[in-house]
Amino acid sequence: MSLAETDHRVPGPGLCASDFAALRTEVLRTGVKLSDEQLLDLADGLHSLIRLRRPGRPIRRHDGWIEPEPRAFA
Repeated sequence: MSLAETDHRVPGPGLCASDFAALRTEVLRTGVKLSDEQLLDLADGLHSLIRLRRPGRPIRRHDGWIEPEPRAFA
């Protein structure tokens, strides 16, 4: 089953299905070569992007997606 067949998101911003599939394949293919530290760093970077997209989220630093923000526990 292809990504286009499984992707039921409402059309909007983002990569087209074939570009996303190529990116995902490359990340996973290359990911097996990463050290645990490198893989966690990449995952933290992607998670930072998700946090920046949350509505109403206060952004402490605008470059937070590049450099990790300090961890805060509520």
